[in-house]
Amino acid sequence: MTGTTAAMAAREIRISKQALKAFGELPDLRVNALSPLARMQPPDGAADKAALITALAGMDGPWLAAPPALLSPGRTVEVLFGDGDTARIGQYIWADPDGRGPGFRATIGKDVLRLAGPIEREDVLLAALDLAAMPGVGELGPAAITFSLEQFWATLALFDAYRMTLLRNRLARGIGYPAGVTQQTLAEAWRAGIGRPDPGWCVSLFALLRPDLVPAGFEALAIPAIDEMDGADLLARLPGDADDPVGDVYILGPGLDDLCNAILDGVVQFGMSVQRLRAADEIDLATVGGWRTPVGFWLADMSAIPFGGTGPVVLSLLGPSSFSDLIDHVLGGNAQVPAGPFEMATEYSRDALLDALRPAAPVTAPEAVAAAPAPKSRKAGKAAKAAAAATASSVPVEAATTPEPAKAPEAATEAPAPAWSSTHTIPAEGMSAWSEPDPKSQSVAVAGGLPVAVTERKGDWARVVASNGWSGWVDGRRLG
Repeated sequence: MTGTTAAMAAREIRISKQALKAFGELPDLRVNALSPLARMQPPDGAADKAALITALAGMDGPWLAAPPALLSPGRTVEVLFGDGDTARIGQYIWADPDGRGPGFRATIGKDVLRLAGPIEREDVLLAALDLAAMPGVGELGPAAITFSLEQFWATLALFDAYRMTLLRNRLARGIGYPAGVTQQTLAEAWRAGIGRPDPGWCVSLFALLRPDLVPAGFEALAIPAIDEMDGADLLARLPGDADDPVGDVYILGPGLDDLCNAILDGVVQFGMSVQRLRAADEIDLATVGGWRTPVGFWLADMSAIPFGGTGPVVLSLLGPSSFSDLIDHVLGGNAQVPAGPFEMATEYSRDALLDALRPAAPVTAPEAVAAAPAPKSRKAGKAAKAAAAATASSVPVEAATTPEPAKAPEAATEAPAPAWSSTHTIPAEGMSAWSEPDPKSQSVAVAGGLPVAVTERKGDWARVVASNGWSGWVDGRRLG
């Protein structure tokens, strides 16, 4: 099918979570790992199939690209913005991996998913530059600081610890900026940043952008990383008394101190993450995040760090032109987009979904929408769909069930399977799960607080099973 965003004015379509739950009743449907539905907890109660049919029937013109963009997006862009008091998060989805054709902004509320559009890639670029508020920042020569990944996380926690200390000083009617922060406050800042995500705070911003890189057992990693920064004159560590609960005191060096003071003055924090589905099990990931200060943009580009891996982080000071070029690059502005009109062949077309939803076939146990690798070919036939459904792994969410009709007694029955019983809980901030104990394997996001049972361990890896039968490999050290 074809379409252009000029064919219809921008509008918004709201779909309740009860309606979206009806997608889970389609036996051959599997959303891919980039879909917003893969991270959405299904509600209790029956699915509202009629409301979903009504919403899909209203998608015409360029909105014909919305169903495949929602269920099997080829490209997603997440934009985060915060200044300590306000926070905004925007997610944009395209069916096409190159961002051709109509895109849509997806916003998940408490009870509803809102889709707004259609939009173009350039609309997201302009929105991102507008959020960064570029006017008033002058051009300047480049400057950069290189960190290890552990040093970078420690620096983010130090910035948040300085802000926490400043706020406490002001509550006590103190004046001036903190001279340093304690080891105790550093640990508190880290736990707050992970436990209560807010893109206006440094740890939260990058944890939201790259949750796969958040270290487990940060406190154990922070001290060696800070010792290395002390040796590189990025900060000074003053040893505390052995019996003092506040521990050591950390004082930032001149370069980091200037950035920290700008953050304490209430700068704009900004982040962007772009994911592109290259194949069924391959995702390109580009991520940048940082701060707009009066003298320029301090940005960390984490795009070169592989998923779940490690590597150096370069924190660069950029002027408006360099900043605009970098954001355009992250959004794929230099990508080779195929010539010709936009055409989309998809098994998730609006009409195919309506045909699958309209028959009144009885369903005894609605399943949660599953997250699995995208089909290897968008032109795959029914055999490929069946194979994908047989091999896909579901997102670990609790599925509401309805009683099955009574059956006649049989002559012989199999012994019942052992009852599932939870042994651990997914941490409140959520975590990633992999199909194999290998960070290069297919992964999905797991909602925080989910009860799971650990059935196998390999080093720090733990294989967990949810009550609906889903299983995956996670970092066992982080389980509650």
